[in-house]
Amino acid sequence: MSNTVRDTSYGNPSWLEKLGMTAALLVQLPPILAWTLLTSLFQDVNRRKNWKRVLFDKACYFISTRLNVKQMQWAMGTTRAVYVNWVREQRLPTMIEDLDDDASLLWIGERRTDRVILYFHGGAYLFSMQPHLANFWKHIQSELKEKNKDVGVAILQFSLVPTASFPTQLKQSVLALQHLISTGIDPRNIQLAGDSAGAGLILQLLSHILHPIPDVPLVSLSSPLGGAFLMSPWVSLTGTCPGGMIPDSQSDMIGADAILYWGREVLVDVPDSQIPYIEALSAPKSWFANIDTAVQRVLVTAGELECLRGGIEVFASTLGEHLKDVALDVYANGVHCEPHFAFLIKEKKSDELVLRIVEWLASGFD
Repeated sequence: MSNTVRDTSYGNPSWLEKLGMTAALLVQLPPILAWTLLTSLFQDVNRRKNWKRVLFDKACYFISTRLNVKQMQWAMGTTRAVYVNWVREQRLPTMIEDLDDDASLLWIGERRTDRVILYFHGGAYLFSMQPHLANFWKHIQSELKEKNKDVGVAILQFSLVPTASFPTQLKQSVLALQHLISTGIDPRNIQLAGDSAGAGLILQLLSHILHPIPDVPLVSLSSPLGGAFLMSPWVSLTGTCPGGMIPDSQSDMIGADAILYWGREVLVDVPDSQIPYIEALSAPKSWFANIDTAVQRVLVTAGELECLRGGIEVFASTLGEHLKDVALDVYANGVHCEPHFAFLIKEKKSDELVLRIVEWLASGFD
């Protein structure tokens, strides 16, 4: 173990790192995007995308592989600041419920105590929620309303690495779930939703319900939760698990090297005995036995082109050995968290992807 003292500040790059980020984005990125667009007709993957998506995916790949954690945190801000600005732009009420241990629930619209989607945002446990994620779940909420399913959407604001490490985020997810249940919501009318690391946090929570960790509050359920939607779950942080990482072909919008770099940042000081909580693919095959006592149904999705696809498929298969209602959707020509980005770019296929998610969520609510 290194004796170097870890910098636990959030988003605090040096002036040289800020200068380097500016140069990368303003000098290096534009010609890369231009070349990518010019050559897209000769690349099978990009030929199947519209020009906006070609540029977006390449820009995301570039940023994920060229910028360090501090630079990205500084540029992305904090989840609370993003939420406050977003609700102001959307002309929605600012509805924040502060919980213990620096956790908060950020509501999209009104707070409800009948049906709730508890959303854990992605970002490798390192980065804040961004506006397009709130937009996506506001749209899902509106589509559910069209199906006569009025639901509340609560976003968990959890602490980010390196300001806090595992199991802090797990504790905060437990507090959020306990709080919702304490307001009288039937667990069967609570559905968990998360993308990437947010989906990984859902698996931490379910793992804790099955295998409680000392010093983390216990979760008592009168009935299983209604469902868990895992979009591109981050089930392999090290890439060493069977099927855990597909070699980097630059077809995904996040580079494999970036995923491994972020994984190393997150796993600092996590004891080996607790790795299965944060890296689901490394858990014993029997780890999720009796998961039906914690959740009724699970939807797992992955993109055909994403680096994590192999591990996600292995995980979904293993989970299906313990839970009858497990569905796996692999999006053709899709990347990491495909529904979010198809929706952001307003691609035609977004309607189909959103409809599947809406119908799955709707069928899980009374």
